[in-house]
Amino acid sequence: MKKQLFAALVILTSYAAIAQETPKTNESKLEFSATGKLGFARLKQTGNVPLNGNLTGSDVLLSYQISPKCDISTGLGLYEFNANTTINGANASLKNSYLHIPVQFSGDFGLFKNVKPENQTVFFTLGIGLYANTLLKQKLETPTGNNEEKNMGWNFGISSQIGAKFLLTDVLKIGIGIESQSDLTKMEKDGVKQKIEQYNGMYFKLGFKF
Repeated sequence: MKKQLFAALVILTSYAAIAQETPKTNESKLEFSATGKLGFARLKQTGNVPLNGNLTGSDVLLSYQISPKCDISTGLGLYEFNANTTINGANASLKNSYLHIPVQFSGDFGLFKNVKPENQTVFFTLGIGLYANTLLKQKLETPTGNNEEKNMGWNFGISSQIGAKFLLTDVLKIGIGIESQSDLTKMEKDGVKQKIEQYNGMYFKLGFKF
């Protein structure tokens, strides 16, 4: 997953360098972006105490500008939750792999009031969204062996973002900030229910306009 994200960043940067040399006849409203995320999460599962761990992942999104300051985005993401726990006195390692489908609304606000809107290059950003998750695979490693479960259900949640965006060229931009996510419903399989109670982390975003 990390190699795929790195390759996407290289392709986006190369495309932006070429596109910058070509005069644009009109302002595009479509944007493609790749986002990497890293943070801490809390997993709640039937029969177990809440488990703290780290969550990493990446999203690939397509955005459409619905107003000069607001856009809507959707796409696909892959996340991994990793944590260590104790089962019957023995150490164990848990890894959950998720497919993430977000829908996000975000707004940009220029930071410098004395700069004309068309000349702004630094923006304060706010976002809110909904998402669907499916637990593709859950792997539990113990000293006595490993256990693996697949396709463990779907659930839905809400997310929020706050950060900053920097325009490097007419078509290339980067963003950095913090994001929070919380599952509103639980995914269930064979009587076992679970959800990510809370995720807090940082994101780095690279986007370009078509």
